[in-house]
Amino acid sequence: MKISIYILFFLTFLQNAIGQTFEEMRYLTDDNTIFTQYRQFFYKYYFLKEKDTLLVKLYTKPETIAPYELSWKLEPKSKLTFEQDYTAIHQLALTVKVGDYFGQASLLQYDYLNKERRSVRHEQTGLVEVCDDIWINPPKEAQFLITELNPFPEIREPLIKDNSWQRTTITSNIGGSEKWKLWQGNVEVTATYRIRNIQTIKTNVGYLKCFVIDANAQSLLGETRLVAYFNKEYGFVKLNYTNIDGSYLVMDIYSVKQY
Repeated sequence: MKISIYILFFLTFLQNAIGQTFEEMRYLTDDNTIFTQYRQFFYKYYFLKEKDTLLVKLYTKPETIAPYELSWKLEPKSKLTFEQDYTAIHQLALTVKVGDYFGQASLLQYDYLNKERRSVRHEQTGLVEVCDDIWINPPKEAQFLITELNPFPEIREPLIKDNSWQRTTITSNIGGSEKWKLWQGNVEVTATYRIRNIQTIKTNVGYLKCFVIDANAQSLLGETRLVAYFNKEYGFVKLNYTNIDGSYLVMDIYSVKQY
């Protein structure tokens, strides 16, 4: 069900926003200029809730499956403890892979990295890049699934101040959790985007000129927000999410490499 919804998102974006045919969409990965094949983007992150800076810990006991709500936890970054059955995630790696996502988008893999930057879990999804119109599916593992109700990282031409647009998506109850919110059936999420300004910010890969995008999403479940910083060379270099439960998720570019 959820996979079908994601496919619908991609088709809607490509047909309505870009106006391309199915045949043309099959070559999206080859045409990418930022999210090119074999390129890797590493991000540091943290959740902020009730003044605590938190990291995700995944249940990683071999050959054992934990109940969904017990398969991860949040723990203060400054007080991380060693647990034999849980592994703390310190970074996320976004890798553009060979091939397409269901034949309609570039294939994207998220790896969840431990302190030694080794992948302890991964998932595959998709992104769309056509000229300067870019849309990315965010990570969905464990606590990161909370972004299901947020505006997704997106930018559209023309890249000028006050350019605005809107996107409506549908999310199923698979995106819910008792850790933030539960619901039944499908929920419509309407996000409104605006390029607020152009700003140079300091990042771990240098000072970067960015388009600052403000986005707000409304649904029957409440309101969420995203402030995204987009650079023409490195893509979305900073993402500040305001989540449905009032918590925050911050993702900052840490390094970029070609493998």
